[in-house]
Amino acid sequence: MKEPDLVNVPAYQRKRSLAAKARKKSTAEKLATPRKRAVRKTASRPVTTQRPLSSRPRYSDDLLIEDVLTDIPAHEPIHTIDEFPEPETAYSPASSSTREMKLVGRCDGYFEKIDVAIVKLTSPMRTGDQLIFQKVSGLFEQPVDSMQIDRKDVQIAHSGDDVGLKVIMEPKVGGLVYKVI
Repeated sequence: MKEPDLVNVPAYQRKRSLAAKARKKSTAEKLATPRKRAVRKTASRPVTTQRPLSSRPRYSDDLLIEDVLTDIPAHEPIHTIDEFPEPETAYSPASSSTREMKLVGRCDGYFEKIDVAIVKLTSPMRTGDQLIFQKVSGLFEQPVDSMQIDRKDVQIAHSGDDVGLKVIMEPKVGGLVYKVI
């Protein structure tokens, strides 16, 4: 058989060959050195002795019964449900800390000099609605004071419209816009 030409061997095969040689070398070293066994060290414990019976306190049965009987309270009557007043609570289906929001659209653009955001609507919106915009870091909320479609003021905008809104902060372009219900 012919010896392989080391110059003409692909790189990945040379790498595999070198890795195999390294593994053989490291396993040979491990086998050559004897392995030490772990020896468990036991802690020395002090020897304790029991106290002699004469130094232990002696309790009589009568003394124990008297102590137990004095701790038990006399029989108390069990209260019925009618005796407890009913707590007065107002019930609402929604939590007071959460608000219901509806997706209105997506912010498609922002004009920095005039502080106007372009919102592509997915549901109808009208002036006076409370909107929540996404910012780069967090959210901000503001009411709709005025809105324009094609540079004309409108009171109601329908889904599919591109609406210009005056905003108080810079919204995230591509961020979602919600309406508080």
